[in-house]
Amino acid sequence: MATATAPAVTSRSNTKIVFFAVFFALTLFVIYHKNAGVLDPSSPIARHFAPAKWYVIVHGFFGAIAMAVAAFQFSNRLRAQYLRVHRMLGYVYVTSVLLATPLAVVVAMKLSRSPSQFVANCVISAGWVTTTMIALYCIRTGNIVQHRRWMIRSYPWAMVFTFNRLVGLLLPSTRAGHSGAEARLWLSAVLAAFLPTILVEWRAIFPQRRAKTNAVLRREPAGESEQVEVRS
Repeated sequence: MATATAPAVTSRSNTKIVFFAVFFALTLFVIYHKNAGVLDPSSPIARHFAPAKWYVIVHGFFGAIAMAVAAFQFSNRLRAQYLRVHRMLGYVYVTSVLLATPLAVVVAMKLSRSPSQFVANCVISAGWVTTTMIALYCIRTGNIVQHRRWMIRSYPWAMVFTFNRLVGLLLPSTRAGHSGAEARLWLSAVLAAFLPTILVEWRAIFPQRRAKTNAVLRREPAGESEQVEVRS
């Protein structure tokens, strides 16, 4: 009789599902909250977008594709079992970013009310396309580890769309006219630039916690782990 220890089941996949489900729910919520009257030409939001209407539509279309596709790119199961699909979705993401970011600059040129607001939009677009291109370069040169890390850095720039509007709902002071809009943009840019790096380097920053966790797991009695009996 042989005894095999079953692999520990982690909750990382479930955590990713919950995270993206909540994120996309919030995205739909803020879109409805801010853009509910966009189809009414007389509404304030429609008049605001009017000078760049078609640029906004095309930019939003490719931006939405990029946000949706990238969520599947973080699935370890999809990458392991359907590598060709993973690669195809990756190129769809890159193409969408390359189309969405220059259009974002055009929209900013037409709609920004100050140089600071225009520069903030350009910084966000530049951050998104730069991190995405580095991730593409890494995978093309076979550097898979760095590819994953730069994809983690890339996606938060897409998340700025949701975060910026969510801050406006949670912090009424940031809805105070033009200055509030600028503050939200710069806050979004700063967080998108720094938080992903902290996440990527978390284990390197706090190696002792990981070592303690591994030590505790090694000290666990063998009887506490789930075992499967295999009869020959």
